[in-house]
Amino acid sequence: MSSKLMLAVFVTAVLMTSIAAVTIPAASALTSRSSFNDNHYTALYPGGPRICGDHMCAPGEYDKMQQALAQAQMKGKTGTTPNMPQGNMTQGSMTQMQNKLSSSDCQKVQNALVDAGVNATKITKVMAKLGCS
Repeated sequence: MSSKLMLAVFVTAVLMTSIAAVTIPAASALTSRSSFNDNHYTALYPGGPRICGDHMCAPGEYDKMQQALAQAQMKGKTGTTPNMPQGNMTQGSMTQMQNKLSSSDCQKVQNALVDAGVNATKITKVMAKLGCS
């Protein structure tokens, strides 16, 4: 009796396998394609469509996203960064800058100069010219 059962299971397995092989289409690497646009777009590299998160941006969406990003990065900032004059500093620009530096800004400037490895005597001179004693 068990040999008839084993034969029935074997025949059923063979029939099911052959039915599956006939009905499931075979994959082929030779399938022709109609779209040859292989460009990959990201938000990092300019060119092509704008990318907003995980989708292509709708008109005007990119600018709104950039503004929201800038506001999110500035959230929590309490002080303002003084406008640093370009080129050589004149006495007038030094006076203007003295009015804008707070004690915390003076400390930040001093820490930056120390981290940059500037000589202590030069740091003292710069801090004096900035009005940070």
